[in-house]
Parts: sequence; structure tokens; C-alpha cells
Amino acid sequence: MFSFTYLTRNVPGQLEYRVCLVSIGEDNVTRTERDSLGKVEVPDGVYYGSFTARALENFELSGQTAPPELIAALGKIKVAAARVNEEIGNLDREKSRAVVSAAEEVVAGEHEEQFPLDLIQAGAGTPIHMNVNEVIANRATELLGGGLGDYLVHPNDHVNMGQSSNNVVPTAFRLVTLDLAEDLVTEMEKLGQAFVKKSEEFADLVKVGRTHYQDAVPVTLGQEFGAHAHVCRRSVKSIAESAEGLYEVGLGGNAVGTGINTRPGFRERLVDELSAIAGLDLVPAKDPIAVTQSMEPFLRFSGSLREAASELVKVADDLMFLSSGPRAGINEIELPEVEAGSSIMPGKVNPSIVEAVKMSLLQVLGYDQTVSLASREGHLELNVMTPLIGKNLISAALLFTRSLKTFREDCVGGIQPNREVIERNFDRSTAVATALSPYLGYERVADLVKTSLKEEKGLKELVLERELLTEDELETVLDPERLTSPGEIDDQLREKVKKRLKKGSGGDDGSN
Repeated sequence: MFSFTYLTRNVPGQLEYRVCLVSIGEDNVTRTERDSLGKVEVPDGVYYGSFTARALENFELSGQTAPPELIAALGKIKVAAARVNEEIGNLDREKSRAVVSAAEEVVAGEHEEQFPLDLIQAGAGTPIHMNVNEVIANRATELLGGGLGDYLVHPNDHVNMGQSSNNVVPTAFRLVTLDLAEDLVTEMEKLGQAFVKKSEEFADLVKVGRTHYQDAVPVTLGQEFGAHAHVCRRSVKSIAESAEGLYEVGLGGNAVGTGINTRPGFRERLVDELSAIAGLDLVPAKDPIAVTQSMEPFLRFSGSLREAASELVKVADDLMFLSSGPRAGINEIELPEVEAGSSIMPGKVNPSIVEAVKMSLLQVLGYDQTVSLASREGHLELNVMTPLIGKNLISAALLFTRSLKTFREDCVGGIQPNREVIERNFDRSTAVATALSPYLGYERVADLVKTSLKEEKGLKELVLERELLTEDELETVLDPERLTSPGEIDDQLREKVKKRLKKGSGGDDGSN
């Protein structure tokens, strides 16, 4: 007797990982099925049939099976097809109702152990499609009073009527991806809101802005976090817009999109029925032949994830830079401490959450590269790489969504500013040099910067020592609002300072 044990691991950011362990007892009980290649021994008691049994022998590659969401999506397609085929007279009522009942059980996840195939399999996903057809056929047969393998309801003739893997599998992946896209967009919006909250908290903290890793001009910590929020808002828009192309499905196109073996109007009715079942506004492909050949909608969606991940890598890097230290780095912000940072260095605390998030983002970029390569493999009337594209796209969306949630809950929400460090760094920096230039002149300020670095004195201290500006004038020039936002140059003050400097230097005030 064959017995089946499924070890299931739900790894964050990956498809559900299941390994099928098959044990053969003394009786070695099987049932014999026949297909176009001959006889096939199928373990007794399983709902799948000959096609799945052969695929189990042929494909043991990634160790990853189809996620339950994909199986459920395929089940929804089978429910829709059975109903429409009954409606148009292709399938009798008794068989249709049995197929619908069996498929609804699949959608509900009642037979997860019956889908043991590796997701890296024959092109276009025919094995996983036939796996679903066989399970539904045998369960429907059982509901009608038959035995497993009797096929009162046939996998091809009844369950698969008017369908092809070339259209069914990409449609199923669309359903799953659209659901995941909604979750991803929600988490991205929440992360953006978390950055907005921090930008408001830090709005008054004027600090050193840096370019080329060097002191540049003043900026507020709030403005820096506001920029991170903008990245999230822009990514939400990009991801949502890229997902729109996934609503157009080639279901009912049959093999190459021509609709062979289907009645006029079948495709439209099938898509309408599936839309109602899935709760999505799906539309039949304008050009079903083109949709069968091209994976461009998946590529575009993957590209939006790549762009968002690339932007957030920069955000993650910035947080690591600003929190570096605590004594020998920038140390202007503190990230939440979640674990000890070292097995050998006592007291060391690392930016662990940011590092894990960054790893996730880089992995998303890797998934996109695979999707990009696989999308190029559309030859003649079909792209056979659908399983690989779907596998990587689902993994990317899951990992991205989980990493955003972790980033928000375990890092961004708990970030605190080191106000004393920010003020000390700002006072010692040359960041205000640009603001002084309109009043003192570029050359004079450049000389002040060099002196400041050489003598380790702040620019403000030097300006007051040399009586280039009074304290009140300096306070006006270095007003935080002037330093961190557009504003008019005080022409009266500039002329006043210009005359004073001209008088003191014997003619050339250096301000031009």
C-alpha cells in the first residue's frame, strides 16, 4: 500500500514548500490506468491519475509544489467552465453539478495533498493543469457513485472541456497575482504612512544634508523621511497601474488563442462567470492570440516590483548610514534594538531588521531577472515558461509584502532621533556655507570653509569672529526655514553687508 506524507514549510516570501514522501507497503496496492503512452500504475486511494503519476516520476527539481492559492485559482476556473458548458449544452446537468461540487472542494483546500507536483515542470503548466483535472474528475466520479479510475467524469472530455493549459494556467496565475498585488499595495501604503508620521515628528530637526558622502546643505530630518514616504506613494501608483494589465485574460482561447472547439461566445461567457466567482473585473483579451504568445503583463508587473525594490534599497541604506555608530559613525538616528548584534563583540547592536529587509529587496530583484528572462521565451504561438514566471512572481510578491510589514512594524515605527548628535554635527559642519554665499560671496565663504576645517571651528563662529555679520544678521541668514525651503534673498541685508565689506577691504568685497 502506498502511503503519502507531506512535509509542509511555509517559508516567508516563498511558495509553500511541500515534499511528498511515498512509502510502499507489502501489498503495493495500485490501480492501473491507461493513457496514450500505455499503462500507468497509480497509487490506490489518490484522486489524481495517470498524467500526474507520470509527472511525479519526471519532475523532481525545485522541491516546491504549487501554492494553495494557485490550486484554488485553477479550481475556480473549472467551476466557471462547468457552469458555462452546462448552460450552452456541452455538458449534461448531472456531470456538471458533480464537477462543480468537486472543484469547489478543491477551491476550499480540501484536497491539498492531491497536488504533489514540482512547480518546475513541463512547459505551459500542463502537468499541474491535468493534476487538477484528474483530481476533480475522480472526485466527481466518486460523487456520482463510481470508483477511483472509473472516470464517469473524464479529466479531458468533461472537466477540461473547452480549455487549454496555454490559457488556463496563465489565467490562474493572473488571479493569484492580482490578489497578492492588492496585499502588496496595502502594505506599501502603510509603510508610506509610517514614514509620513515620522516626517511630521522630525519636522523641526535641521541637520546636515549630504551629497557624495560629504557635507552639503541643510535639510530637516523630517524632509528626509518625507522623501521616503514619497518613494512609497510613487511605488503604490506604479504597482497598481502595472497590475491593470493582468485583468485581461486569454481564457477560452484554446491552445493558441483561436478558440478552436468552442462555440461562439463561449470565451466571453466563461470570463464573465469567472469574474463573478473570483470577485474580479476580468475582461476577455482583445487579441487572445497575442496574449497566448506574450507574457508582457507579468513582465510589466514584475518591473514595477523591481523599481519599487530598487528605490527601497536606497531607503534602507540611508537608515543604516544615519544610524551608524554609536560613537564612530553618523549616529543621527536610533533604530529599534531587536537582537544582540554579535557572537563575539559584547554590546554590539546591528541594524538587523534593515539588513533582512534589504536582503528581501535584493531577492525581489533576482526574481524579476528570472521573470524577465522567461518572458523572452515566447516563440511562435506560445510562451511555455508560464510556470517559471508565475513561480517567481508569486515568490516576489509574497516576500516583498512580508518585508514591508516587517520594515514598518519592527523598524520604521520605532526610529528615534539623536537630537544632541544632530545639533552637534550641524554646528560643526560646513552645511550652512551655501546660505552664506549670497551675502558674503563665494570666494570668501570658500576661504571660511577651509579655515573652519583647518582650525576645527564652526562657520558661524568664524563669521562672528571676523565681524562679517552681526549675531542678528547671522540669525536671519541661517533661519531654519530659509535653510530648508525656497525663499527670497534679503536684498537690503545683502546691500548693507556688501557696503560694510567693501569699506573694510578697501574696495573689493569679494561678493561678486
